[in-house]
Amino acid sequence: MSKIFALYTNEMIKLSRKLSVWILVILMAAASFCIPILLHRNTSIETSVDYSPIEKADITKDRDTEMNTLGDPNRYVEHTTLRFTIENETVEFFATRLKLDEDMLRSYSNLACDNAILTNYDFDKYPITSTYLSYISYAQYFASYYAVCELNMEPFGSRKNEWYQNYVFATENLDLSKEAFFNHDYSALESLITRENVQPSYKRLIHRLAALDPEGKLGIAESEHICEAIVKCQKYQDNLNMGVYQEKNTYRPLTSGKREQLEDSVKILNYQIDNSKLPSISTFKATKARQFAQRAARFLLIIMLVVIAGSSISQEIATGSIKSLIIAPAKRWKIFTAKLMALTTWVLAGSILITAISTISTGICYGFSSLSPYYYCSGGKVTVMSNYLFTLLFFLADNIPLFVYLLAAFTISCLSRNTGIAVGISTALVLTSGISSTLTQLFGQQRWIDFLPFSNMNLVGKIFPYYDLCGFIDSEDAGILGISSNSLPLSFSLCYLTVLIVILLLIAYDGFVRSDIQ
Repeated sequence: MSKIFALYTNEMIKLSRKLSVWILVILMAAASFCIPILLHRNTSIETSVDYSPIEKADITKDRDTEMNTLGDPNRYVEHTTLRFTIENETVEFFATRLKLDEDMLRSYSNLACDNAILTNYDFDKYPITSTYLSYISYAQYFASYYAVCELNMEPFGSRKNEWYQNYVFATENLDLSKEAFFNHDYSALESLITRENVQPSYKRLIHRLAALDPEGKLGIAESEHICEAIVKCQKYQDNLNMGVYQEKNTYRPLTSGKREQLEDSVKILNYQIDNSKLPSISTFKATKARQFAQRAARFLLIIMLVVIAGSSISQEIATGSIKSLIIAPAKRWKIFTAKLMALTTWVLAGSILITAISTISTGICYGFSSLSPYYYCSGGKVTVMSNYLFTLLFFLADNIPLFVYLLAAFTISCLSRNTGIAVGISTALVLTSGISSTLTQLFGQQRWIDFLPFSNMNLVGKIFPYYDLCGFIDSEDAGILGISSNSLPLSFSLCYLTVLIVILLLIAYDGFVRSDIQ
């Protein structure tokens, strides 16, 4: 072991003396530190709807515009008393008729709502659209009033019992919308949504959001963020009920492993929602910036390691420096082992350096509290892993393909004894890392595609199946060599990569010990 350690130390010293290595290390560190800073002001999480703030002046302006369009609104109104027989009882009803065309109806309805808001609404206590529930109540109030006005366009002589029942229903909705909007009573909003013909999922969404935010204090972005989590939780639960899971745009039957993963995802989301532990908006910003920095820095790490591994044997042969090792009293397997240990050290050191620097830079820009922990289930209960430990393990797991590419470059270097060939082929392998996804799109989910190395490289989605629930983003946003997942189980991919690594090691070792050193 002492001889191997001496050879390993000698190898590390030789690599550390290469100027190109330190240039790439400096660039890698600079990318890890600077990118979060550069993205700090540019990274944003937008809401899916434009919730522009509505001020009293805006409503006054709209009211004046509608007044100029309509003139005196009373000239469009006439009244009479109608009688209806409902369940053998006569109901006397003071009815209103609006003499408007379809184009003017919207202006009349908006004018009436604006006047009511300007007269009765407490802008100081309840700023309009300051929260998601406030916005929904505001929209429901206008919609409910318009529905009543639309019924009032019916001529008096055409109004039958059915019209009266529809009118009663519409005015009850209007009363509920007023209670929700003017007084921020979101139990009234729940009742209104329950009465209307809307999807059950939307009813559940409003019900849960109202329970979480009974006083309507959450801002628009925060409320919409919670809504997205609730919708995702409902989607997972619906998939469990149907016995399917979604992979890209395809639904597949649930396996036992996928069922357990979906059940745990539901538990985690419910825990985060109920305990206000959802990743915040700043968490998404910070995580996106950090992942982008890590991917950019890792690209430089890939270049560095491919060059080092590809030239590990061939360059020493070309310069003749390897002869000093061969003639020394050390067996070739020890030399081989020392070189692999040195290459592996650079992989780990590069990964840790990138993770540490990008985390520090992100913490400085966005605050260390914005870095979300990782949530997972253990023993049926939601468990938390600290962000720092998870980030390191996540990035190490995400670099598993890098080690395989490095080993491939080292193997090619041992066989070809040519730096250009080793580096060129290894670089080509890296650039074609997404070929399995392309083949799947071209040929469908074929079994032979599962046995390609590229289909088993990225294990992050399998080792950390709930990474998206703690603010991490997928490969489309993460950058080069991002996260990819497929239907293959983790055990299969681990066995496949173990066999592949063993084969590459045997081939590399055989090429190293059999060929003569001239």
